[in-house]
Amino acid sequence: MEPIDRKFVFHAICIEHKHEHSHQDAMVFLAKDKALPETLKFYYQECYRLGAKPEQLEGIRLLIERVERYQVENAEKVKVADIDIPEGAEILLPNDKLKHYNEGSKG
Repeated sequence: MEPIDRKFVFHAICIEHKHEHSHQDAMVFLAKDKALPETLKFYYQECYRLGAKPEQLEGIRLLIERVERYQVENAEKVKVADIDIPEGAEILLPNDKLKHYNEGSKG
């Protein structure tokens, strides 16, 4: 299976239901990403439009609050996201050209 997130490799466990996730089916955004607060605000609006439950919306609102506070308290770390070349070249390969994953490797 091709990973969803090519930049980060991780294993995560949902605290609600103990479901396991990784870069194979999820992605990472860093709190230092300058675009993240606005991205999360858009996500909030889209979840609202789609009929998300109030608990989900409140969780997003609290996440936005934490990210904004992080960015204020860590202004020296906040930056526009980037991909360094040549180290991150594989991230930019067309989806059907990622040889490592398209030859049956589990990643």
